[in-house]
Amino acid sequence: MVAKTPIDECHAAVCQRSNWSHDFIESLETDFPISRKARIKELEAKVIKTYFCNETCSLSTMNLLELVDDIERLGLGYRFQNYIKEALKNIASRKGNSVGDEDIEHSLHEVSLKFRLLREHDCNVSQEFARRFKDSHGDFFGYLETDIKGLLSLYEASYLAFEEERDLYDARYFATEHLLKLNSQDKCAFRHVNHALELPLYRRMQRVEARWYIDGYAKQKDANLLLLELAILDFNMIQASLKRDLQEVSKWWKDIGLANKLSFARDRILECFFWMVGVVFEPQYHSCRVGLTKVCSLITIIDDIYDVYGTLDELEIFTNAVQSWDITAVKHMPKYLQVTFLALYNTINEMGSKFYIPILVKEWGELCKAFLLEAKWMHSKCIPTLETYLDNAWCSASGVVLLTHGYFLIHEEISEDTIQFLKMSHDLMKWSSMIFRLCNDLGTSSAEIERGELANAISCYMLENDVCDEVAREYVQSLIDEAWMKLTKAWVTSCQGSKDCFIDMAINLARSSHCAYQYGDGHGAPDARVKDQVLSVLIKPIENLVFL
Repeated sequence: MVAKTPIDECHAAVCQRSNWSHDFIESLETDFPISRKARIKELEAKVIKTYFCNETCSLSTMNLLELVDDIERLGLGYRFQNYIKEALKNIASRKGNSVGDEDIEHSLHEVSLKFRLLREHDCNVSQEFARRFKDSHGDFFGYLETDIKGLLSLYEASYLAFEEERDLYDARYFATEHLLKLNSQDKCAFRHVNHALELPLYRRMQRVEARWYIDGYAKQKDANLLLLELAILDFNMIQASLKRDLQEVSKWWKDIGLANKLSFARDRILECFFWMVGVVFEPQYHSCRVGLTKVCSLITIIDDIYDVYGTLDELEIFTNAVQSWDITAVKHMPKYLQVTFLALYNTINEMGSKFYIPILVKEWGELCKAFLLEAKWMHSKCIPTLETYLDNAWCSASGVVLLTHGYFLIHEEISEDTIQFLKMSHDLMKWSSMIFRLCNDLGTSSAEIERGELANAISCYMLENDVCDEVAREYVQSLIDEAWMKLTKAWVTSCQGSKDCFIDMAINLARSSHCAYQYGDGHGAPDARVKDQVLSVLIKPIENLVFL
């Protein structure tokens, strides 16, 4: 039998404990005044009448595009989903279905924004629009180099490219090059440029972005006060409902007691909940969000068992037990594995139905199998080739487990058709999971190497190609870009003929991954920046504005 990984459990308990106590979570104020709910309904109706009613709306195409962009970035898109879809459908049909059919006098900002919004809403659009702004040599016109608004819109649009759309790749390079050179006196524009260059809009977690955008929008002189008031009230209302969800999962977490029983494992219930808010925030998906938080918490615990505590013999027993879903297998396990398996077994059985439990169990088995292979690499000090590593790593990222649970949690009626759709969503789940894994590796590799986990994308590429850490990280970032292009293509393809919330969940999981690992290990070792994000999205309402 292989000896346990040496761990000072007292030290581990200090490092792994939560920054957010159950008592603190229970103390959060969750009430939202009925009068403000009524005001939200009033404002919502006014927006529809003013901007989406044919009899009262006289907006130009440009103004309508900018309105839709503001609505979505303010976090209000879910409220006007059908109206936005219809408006964009009408815009797309005005001159055919190609952005490239636009009149030449239309600005770079307008056609770039149009491309991005239409593609985000699964309309059939072409990259041809970018060529309208190039000369006979294939270079972008010189006057565009100082067009901040146009460059920014082109930059954001380029991140929705498919792999074969090289024009958009050139557009990204051009826009990035000249945005980096700009020294604008416009503080608002400068704020947006810096924000975009740090991480493009398409890859940002929606709730974090909504809070950021509302804060900046409130300072704009030309802000639409109707939208601003609705955005603030809506954000605070959603936050109040999320606090109730958080209290529910915190009580569950306290009741099962894994954090106290397994002192070596990470206690991250609030961070798990924050992740799942990134995956699905809409109020109507309360049960899905709560269920996914439970799944995420169990994944975090089990990941720590495989990474830092279990012996290979014990991990083999646990993996076999999960794959067979056999409750009697606990008698062969040490105590810490017994409590973990029982928590997993009971939680999943309570969450699912007999019709699809076998599908969930299969994915848990595959996850543990992937965890086990990584544990074997760690114990043998093996660093595989990057290809071998990634073939396993996108599975061990746990995205497929999360998305499979999410799929069944949002579909009340399960049929052969819904099961078939899940099977056809392989590419969505794979590339979302690949982004999850690669972002994780960029954020956690240094700490993992320190504790003996040598196999990650960075170290595999370094060893295989004899390069330094910086070069390896640049290559991994290029793999993330490639995975996003494949995910975007899978997303648009999946949307054809049918729009399912599950499709957006796959995109949102990748976005949450960027959020969690943008500055380091925001899940395993959350710092002050992560705490600020949690506070702004989940804890602190937007206050001190005249509407309130």
